Amino acid sequence: MAMAAGNNNPIVFDPSTSMYLVSCDGLTIETTITDKSGIVDKWIQVVSSTYAGKQRIVGLDTEWTTAKKPKMKVAILQLCIENKCLIIQLFHMDNIPQSLRSFLMDSNFEFVGVGVINDLRMLKNDYGLECNKGIDVSLLAKEKWPHRISSGALKYLAKELVGLEMEKSKAVCTSEWQSKELTQTQIEYACIDAYASFKIGKMILNQD
Repeated sequence: MAMAAGNNNPIVFDPSTSMYLVSCDGLTIETTITDKSGIVDKWIQVVSSTYAGKQRIVGLDTEWTTAKKPKMKVAILQLCIENKCLIIQLFHMDNIPQSLRSFLMDSNFEFVGVGVINDLRMLKNDYGLECNKGIDVSLLAKEKWPHRISSGALKYLAKELVGLEMEKSKAVCTSEWQSKELTQTQIEYACIDAYASFKIGKMILNQD
């Protein structure tokens, strides 16, 4: 069974590319974290040119601020396709890049995740971001295998459907996602959540 965490070197920073390399599921996930529009533009350009017509599934997840007053807000948006992950620090961006708005509305891609409809609602309310097609993989799994699936939790679905063991620390889950500098533990957690969503979506939607 593939492990998502707990290996000796689960995450390494590569200064030559400014990427974090996250070891998960036998892969090295190239993870970019940014609050810069230009870097978002570049990532989306590369992904769109590489995968358009080949892979339509994109894992999507969000992490929220810890402050509940005046209200909780999306702090980061994670996107993952195959072994490429982008973590966007929306909370620290002055302007939302048009490339991100266009990507989320691109009919060539389907954005999948657990509870993704709520994520998309928050993204729209907080940042005016809209998505052309969001698919909740937990609902799909329950519809497809009603007697097999007993939970809609990401950790459960990852293990049950794609053999991916995930560590879901409550301390990390409820940590300061609005921090300007995220810890390596936070980056690994955010990356693997988005990757798991991608892999589950790919499996359910019969993507090779």
